[in-house]
Amino acid sequence: MKTTLIVIFSGLLLITGCGRSDEASKDSSTSLKDVQKALYDKRKELKNIKAEISKLEDIISKLNPESKKEKETPVTVSKVQVKNFSHFVEVQGNVMPMQDPVFASSETGGRIIELNVIEGQFINKGDLVAQVNLESINKSIAQIEESLKLAKDIFERQENLWNQKIGSEIQYLQAKSQVESLIKNKESLEFELTKANVYAPASGYVDMIMAKSGEMCGPGTPIVQIVNTNKLKVVASVPEIYLGKAKKGEKVLINFPALDQEQYGRIIMIGRSIHPANRTFEVEASIKSKNGLLKPNLLATMLIQDLFIKAAIVVPDELILQDVSGANFVMIIEEDRAVKRVVKMGKGYQNETVIVGGLTGEEVLVIKGSRQISEGDLLKVLSDN
Repeated sequence: MKTTLIVIFSGLLLITGCGRSDEASKDSSTSLKDVQKALYDKRKELKNIKAEISKLEDIISKLNPESKKEKETPVTVSKVQVKNFSHFVEVQGNVMPMQDPVFASSETGGRIIELNVIEGQFINKGDLVAQVNLESINKSIAQIEESLKLAKDIFERQENLWNQKIGSEIQYLQAKSQVESLIKNKESLEFELTKANVYAPASGYVDMIMAKSGEMCGPGTPIVQIVNTNKLKVVASVPEIYLGKAKKGEKVLINFPALDQEQYGRIIMIGRSIHPANRTFEVEASIKSKNGLLKPNLLATMLIQDLFIKAAIVVPDELILQDVSGANFVMIIEEDRAVKRVVKMGKGYQNETVIVGGLTGEEVLVIKGSRQISEGDLLKVLSDN
């Protein structure tokens, strides 16, 4: 068998060599008839060479049967996914208290003699926050009480004389008016004295202490800032192109990157105007405080659904390839062969894309190895494990 192979191969080399020597000996400038004859001879030589090559291949296949087998490319496959597809708009927002911060302030001026709270402390509405020194008012009340004692004595004397028809009515009325005026002044000062105590106007956490014990404060001066973090919301600015997508009462997914947590909220307010500078409108969504873990001004991401497709054909982005012409395609398997299928892409989200043309949903996609194969390649399906 080996001798036959050597003889055939030697004959092939002889034919090729003769062809080259004949070609070199001929003149390049020949007639059309000579060129046609030369072409005929070359085609005949090519036919003989192909026949010899075929014989050699047959001999090789007999000597080495494994060489005739077509190479199989190992791949993993999966049926095309048909499922509900949702697309979301992701916008940045901040956690804010549902109610604006409130301030506990003194209604009168004075020095703070006692501060009963610390930052971070939870207080209820009506709890005592601070006390202001109103000693000057106490002194004024004491002076009024002395004057009132004298005025009452004078009034009693004038009243007795008036009852005896002695003295003038004017003196009697003046004495009476003096007593009533001093009583009203005393009541007014006693009411001012009640303002020495500063109470919490609402329940919440002491977020900031703005005046310390021993410092002076004026009427209306804030002493502490109170924030209620039990009821929170996320406020986000949404581009105006999504104005019709956000609807009051709908659920939205809220993500907190710093905490690696997420929860669902519900839209409670949609802004009634578009900000002229950045063409956005505000959206507010209520959230739960999660036992005080969420803090005001915490960064959040609001996901608003702007598209939903039922029973959509969805393909992972990594399996969508592109050829030199710019056409998008996926590799599928049919009868153990690789098949290139051109597809039309729709919207994508989270590394998945909706296929709106080119697939029926019954195809089997090539997963691992899709970039290493070409159309028509023989494939060997491996287990995912």
